[in-house]
Amino acid sequence: MMGRSHLTLGALSGIAVAKVTETGMFDGAVVTLFAAFSALVPDLDADGLLTRKLTDRPLRIIRLFSGYIGVALILLSYFPETRNGQFLTAFIGLLFLGVGFVLRDHASRKWMVTLLGILLMGTAIYLYSGASALVLHRVPYEVLRSDYVWLLGFGLFIALVPHFAHRTYTHTVWALIAWGYIWFYAEASLHISGLFLAAIIGYASHLFADTLTVAGVRYFHPFPPTVKLPLIKTKKDSRREAAVVLACVVLVFFLYFDAFPLH
Repeated sequence: MMGRSHLTLGALSGIAVAKVTETGMFDGAVVTLFAAFSALVPDLDADGLLTRKLTDRPLRIIRLFSGYIGVALILLSYFPETRNGQFLTAFIGLLFLGVGFVLRDHASRKWMVTLLGILLMGTAIYLYSGASALVLHRVPYEVLRSDYVWLLGFGLFIALVPHFAHRTYTHTVWALIAWGYIWFYAEASLHISGLFLAAIIGYASHLFADTLTVAGVRYFHPFPPTVKLPLIKTKKDSRREAAVVLACVVLVFFLYFDAFPLH
């Protein structure tokens, strides 16, 4: 399915979780937004909606600044003061200009997401170790037993998944378990009711939606079988896709207004 459909289904999952867990207004909003986010995470292995949202602006800023630096260096190479290094200065300027052309493909987006994951892992270590994290002489394995282990796992997950082939390991029960494991500890650490369930349901909504496509999902990749209910051809059956999303909207609407008693 398309990214916007996954986003909608994830948000609907969050609303359902907020209703079932009877969370307050603030926690309910957080749970809904997080379930929508979780529904987009499996497609970090492709150039999907979440990948573009996470990387477009940083890459644009990098291209902009590298362009300015490149032009400045090339102009600087014409001044007499740089006559002994004119070629080198101009060459470095051209390299900076080249960055703007290189950082446009999917590979650059992948590495930008990986960098984000590494920064999250570094944040977890910094929050645990404080200022001493800047001069660490060894990896602080104690962080694995701290309240920040979920942030460490979140960063590792985000750093790794862009480098898998599309609809392989991110679209499996294994990834769902790993994602749930991370947010089980996050819920305990952040004290946000329903966070774990939102992570599981939001992520699972993506797998279920892709099961309805002709490509299907291999839930136990690399092992068979591929499970599919081929109702939708992505980017071609937009009406069927919209009908599935609308049916889920109606279902959650009735659930939210107690058409289906939960007690």
